Amino acid sequence: MRFALLLAVSLLAACQAAPTKPNPPPAAVVTVPVATYVPIDAQLRKRCKWVKEAAPSAVFEVSNGRKRCLLQYEAQLDGIDQVQGKPVPDSP
Repeated sequence: MRFALLLAVSLLAACQAAPTKPNPPPAAVVTVPVATYVPIDAQLRKRCKWVKEAAPSAVFEVSNGRKRCLLQYEAQLDGIDQVQGKPVPDSP
């Protein structure tokens, strides 16, 4: 009888409530600045077309077409360099 009583008391003593966890602190709101850049105009991104394959006798026309496109692309890149990398001014 004593043994059963000691066994019951020891088992009940081991069944204590689990410790309560404290509530986590509230989440902090972090504001991150975001830079908005000026969009590049579609005219500055326009592709150039030239004849890529032609007869061997048309080598000068193909070469002139490629040179024309190269000059156009360089002019477009100059225009993009003037616009790109500048953040949009904040409007009040």
